[in-house]
Amino acid sequence: MMNSNQISTLLGVCIVPAIITQIKGLYGDQEESAIRNFYKSHLFEKLQNPDTGLWHLSSSTLSEIFLNETIERKVDFPEEQS
Repeated sequence: MMNSNQISTLLGVCIVPAIITQIKGLYGDQEESAIRNFYKSHLFEKLQNPDTGLWHLSSSTLSEIFLNETIERKVDFPEEQS
């Protein structure tokens, strides 16, 4: 299990930059707006919690979850695969 410091590092170095690259089109390619809105999202709140395990999902999947949250105002997290 990852701890909060490891999650923060993983988010800052790998996950968030990849998600921002994928979602910034929604904000007219304005990276600052994409970053601001992503950090305010319910997804980001859950992503920071190591217990949710969301950090292991691909950036594409996380981007889809974010876009669904933004456009449809609905957050659906995938079921854990065994």
